[in-house]
Amino acid sequence: MQMRSMAVAAATIGATTVLLIGCGGGDDDNQTLEAPPAPLTVASASAACARLATATVSAGDIGLPTSGATVSSATLQAATATLPEHCKLLGKVTATSPSDPPINFQINLPTQWNVKTLQFGGGGFNGTVVTGLGGVSNAPAATPVPLALGYATYGSDSGNQKPNGSFGDNDQALANYGGQSVKRMHDVAVALQKQYYGRAPYKSYFQGGSKGGHEALAAVQRYGADFDGAIAYYPANQNQGIVFSWYRAWAAMYRTTGAYVNLAKAAAVKASVLQACDALDGVADGIVSNTAACQTTYDVAVLRCPGGADTGDTCLSDPQIAALRVAGSATELAFPFANNVTSIGGYPVFQGGDVNGILIDTVGAAGQANLFYSQIKPVITQWDLQDTSATIDNFDYTKYQSRVLYLSNLLDANDPNLDTFKARGGKLLMVQGTTDMLISPTLTNAYYGQLDKRYGSQLAGFTRYYVVPGFGHGFGDFTSNWDALSALEDWAERGYAPSNQVTFDNAAATRGRTRPLCEYPAYPKYSGTGDVNSASSFTCAVN
Repeated sequence: MQMRSMAVAAATIGATTVLLIGCGGGDDDNQTLEAPPAPLTVASASAACARLATATVSAGDIGLPTSGATVSSATLQAATATLPEHCKLLGKVTATSPSDPPINFQINLPTQWNVKTLQFGGGGFNGTVVTGLGGVSNAPAATPVPLALGYATYGSDSGNQKPNGSFGDNDQALANYGGQSVKRMHDVAVALQKQYYGRAPYKSYFQGGSKGGHEALAAVQRYGADFDGAIAYYPANQNQGIVFSWYRAWAAMYRTTGAYVNLAKAAAVKASVLQACDALDGVADGIVSNTAACQTTYDVAVLRCPGGADTGDTCLSDPQIAALRVAGSATELAFPFANNVTSIGGYPVFQGGDVNGILIDTVGAAGQANLFYSQIKPVITQWDLQDTSATIDNFDYTKYQSRVLYLSNLLDANDPNLDTFKARGGKLLMVQGTTDMLISPTLTNAYYGQLDKRYGSQLAGFTRYYVVPGFGHGFGDFTSNWDALSALEDWAERGYAPSNQVTFDNAAATRGRTRPLCEYPAYPKYSGTGDVNSASSFTCAVN
């Protein structure tokens, strides 16, 4: 991991640029890179910031239809212990129709600029403005936030003000949520950076996880000419398919008599999985690293209660085993979704998946105290059925094929065509955890497989995909921390492709241990000697 310090210096606008040959491995050897401009310092920042208080961006400067953008406030923020002096802009991008919601945004313009910009993705149903003041997803705590590194940063609410998802009755809000807000915000942010600094950024990046990971993929798939790099953690890239796979698992557990698995039973399943699979990577460390071997080794039937009836918390009844097997198996779709996707999942319930609060209710067995329910209910009732009074019981998506396909094509970010992004020289970093019960590793694996099928040996020239054992949806038995932004900068700006990357565990019980960050389909395998808490004792192996 690279440790960073903020390095800024005064410079004049319009510094001369030269071309150089990047150094690195594989397809990067002959990459031509633009020499980075010197950092830029804004003179009389207070007055310059104040001038943006009434700034506007015309509709003609935004690459998708709008009525333009306006700044509602511009305030020079004094430097703090963690953030530099910067001009904070609040404003909105107005839709072409007055009945459609705006995109509310925040843009942060540091007085000392590294001539780069970073767009932050959102989460869940979005609906609240992402400030851009925080760090990159899953970065080590000691890593300075991008604004402190001199980045102009920005984020938005993605064009809706309803974080509960109840905006499905508005087509423009859905389109913005599906990825169009990424483009609109990029163009507005760059236009305002030009007004403040007198030039466009030298490099433009995107970063996010989950919904923000979806937006990162939308950026490189649809707007590849605008971005030089993107970081996508556990990307929720297939709205309709994911939601229906969640629904299938949810219904199997909560709409089948006797199928509910309580917290104690869920713990028994995880302990059983670890007993069978933990050491398949050469060491018992509380993590299932060799998930492929685990899939052929473990059978949940070992926990079957005598006679298949529910006789206590140390075993599973037949309906409970059946429900867990549904969650662990792929959802085969009745017709192809966007980009010919025909199956989704399953989820890692038998590889140590983080089920509590996601699939499993934390209180009782009503089926409403879990993330699956909170996500599927508004999507199914308001987006698919377009009926706020509807319930999700007995939902059958095949009866609404035209609406489902409309939403899939509008929302899904699973297009393997990254030609424009690749031609620009863009670099993509994707990270997935093996125990993620919200965004199944099989889902991200499948998208990477699409990319590999399209680009073959060329894919390594612009994409890296890492799968972290024991890592869930931002947490887990191995809570992965990695300075992805440094790796992206080294690759996109200096031509050094990522190699020998290391991830740090931030889980409370095991904080500080390290593992190699292995490129899919490899996993960390213990070499047989050395400190089991050190990445140097592991190699990246493939079955």
